[in-house]
Amino acid sequence: MPKRSQADSPSYLLSVRASIILALSVLAGGAAVGLTFASGGGWASALLAGGAAAGSALLLFNQIIGDNGVDR
Repeated sequence: MPKRSQADSPSYLLSVRASIILALSVLAGGAAVGLTFASGGGWASALLAGGAAAGSALLLFNQIIGDNGVDR
């Protein structure tokens, strides 16, 4: 079976690194929403806490997940 060339390989919208960072950020935000709401906060405060947690997690995971030496 011949090897597929670079031009034949499908191009994806997000890289694996970006997908992992986004998924972990959404999970962190969702956990913050759930915990805030469960502790008696309203939906508005839960969503604000979740948004802040997701944004902070995005910055954190972007710094700690390596990009295999690719220049930015």
